[in-house]
Amino acid sequence: MQKLLITEIMDDEEVQKLQLKFDTIYDQDLFKNEEKIIQIIPEIDALIVRNNTLVSEAIIRAAKNLKVIGRLGVGLNNIKVDLCKEKNIKIIPATGANTISVAEYVISFMLILSRKVSFSSGEVISGDWPRAKLMNGRELYNQTLGIVGFGGIGKSVSTRARSFGMNIVSYDPFVQSLEPEFSYVQMKSLDNLLLESDIISLHVPLNSETENLINKSKLQLMKQGAILINTSRGEILDENAVIQGLQSGHLGGAALDVFQKEPLTPEEGQKFKNVPNLLCTPHISGLAEQGNKRVSSLIANSVIKYFNL
Repeated sequence: MQKLLITEIMDDEEVQKLQLKFDTIYDQDLFKNEEKIIQIIPEIDALIVRNNTLVSEAIIRAAKNLKVIGRLGVGLNNIKVDLCKEKNIKIIPATGANTISVAEYVISFMLILSRKVSFSSGEVISGDWPRAKLMNGRELYNQTLGIVGFGGIGKSVSTRARSFGMNIVSYDPFVQSLEPEFSYVQMKSLDNLLLESDIISLHVPLNSETENLINKSKLQLMKQGAILINTSRGEILDENAVIQGLQSGHLGGAALDVFQKEPLTPEEGQKFKNVPNLLCTPHISGLAEQGNKRVSSLIANSVIKYFNL
């Protein structure tokens, strides 16, 4: 029986399905202990990870029997892809399985940040009744949404945003032409998108071209009061520049689901405390119950199929 290692949280039913087919080690916190993974990995035939497991050179070099890596998600920046190719280790991402979850997260935070409704509970409960302050929230209708990266998730966000009557613009240097159903989207340069958009949502993979893509100078191009949402990777964005933009009032709001260092430690998270109009979540935009089930099922079935079990 082949041996399987799962180092992060996975849908319980899908884990049980895998346990019937593989000699399975399931430890959802193992990603925190690279040394232990290196000890276990020599006998492992299949590995399943999320984004927190750094599949490092040391792990891959120690993997004597590893044939396949299932990625519970789509980003591969935590895996030494070139070394896996060299060692003929197949990588299977869960492409498309969490698209709806991420798109709905983006739409929900567009609404929350536009209306500023998430910042009033304490005042209302205490009797301050901040009605006048909250009367200047904005509708999504007729606002311009800029989508940076027009892949599957970017497209899913655009279709949902269109139902609110938004104007949609996008930047993606790899999109040469749009399918007819996306004829309502205007493709722009990155600078023009930043200049024109009321809300900007980031949906690009992390690589040498996208690292620090939205830096201080790019943020300064954004409209006064614009909203920024990042569900891609923390390294895409200059976090300190976002904080400065929020503190100065140049940015009207930001939702960060990803960070340059994950998980945040209390020390690393200190800089985000008491920043106005900032919402932070722990890399969960793709982890709605249904999305997690789809991702887990796709990877479980793909790994089982790989071994013809």
